[in-house]
Amino acid sequence: MSLSTSPFLPAPDDVVAEIARPFSLYQPALQVVPVVVDVPHAGRCYPRGFVEAARLPLRSLRRSEDAYVDRLFAQSVSLGAPLLAAEFPRAYLDVNREPYELDPRMFDGRVPPFANTRSMRVAGGLGTVPRIVGDGQEIYFGRIPVQEALARIEEFYRPYHAALRSLVQRTQSVFGTCILVDAHSMPSAGLDRDGLAKSDIILGDRFGTSAAGYIIDIAEQAFTRLGFSVTRNRPYAGGFITEHYGAPAAGVHALQIEVNRALYMNEATLEPHGGFGDVEQAMAAVMADCFARWSGWLDEWRDAAE
Repeated sequence: MSLSTSPFLPAPDDVVAEIARPFSLYQPALQVVPVVVDVPHAGRCYPRGFVEAARLPLRSLRRSEDAYVDRLFAQSVSLGAPLLAAEFPRAYLDVNREPYELDPRMFDGRVPPFANTRSMRVAGGLGTVPRIVGDGQEIYFGRIPVQEALARIEEFYRPYHAALRSLVQRTQSVFGTCILVDAHSMPSAGLDRDGLAKSDIILGDRFGTSAAGYIIDIAEQAFTRLGFSVTRNRPYAGGFITEHYGAPAAGVHALQIEVNRALYMNEATLEPHGGFGDVEQAMAAVMADCFARWSGWLDEWRDAAE
């Protein structure tokens, strides 16, 4: 099974829909590489009740969405890696957070005593149930029932991570190692932490703690070979997923890839622009290069050629 790779513009009626399932899993006929790709923020099913209760219009709610990233990385499946994509939007629930990073000020009712209420992400309004969208606008008119937040975590967060954990464990069991590619996109506006314009690609390995050095080295070489500008770990070093799953000493490596949205879409209209197809093809080429080199295939091919 594979994703359609045709760019499209979802109409409002297409994205305002109940969430039928927590995720879609696309698997190759045979997994031939020790790689799992996950796309946690490209979900575009916005429940009608959520949209109607929000203080923001739908287009503003979608500012937090990593639009079309599942399409950009879809060829990973034909290259032999499973791809897991969340169906729910990031503004509704963020699986790149701890399960209970909750801001007590958002809710009617008490959050669980074990909730992490003091993280920097909670303070910034970007907890497991976000208070704001990516450009800082408040999502809700007021407090929402805490049971609503807990229900989202049970119904969508837990199944997503159960599926991701299973894929990582299965891959490591078969290949002896697993490389998790955590795929995202980023707004083009703003500067990095050094005051420079954002690169085309930002690779995050938690400053070398979530993956062995060769993982990010190979990825950077693959992107720069195709002419992309690349930055490491600034301003995005990786979130909960790379931190939680990346355990290089245990044979599990996690690498976050952020793609600059200006490369493939109009960020104001949310429409893919004329460069979408080129970026899509480039991502397929980069993944093919990385998968082969991460798997050691290139060395085998060179040996066979010699």
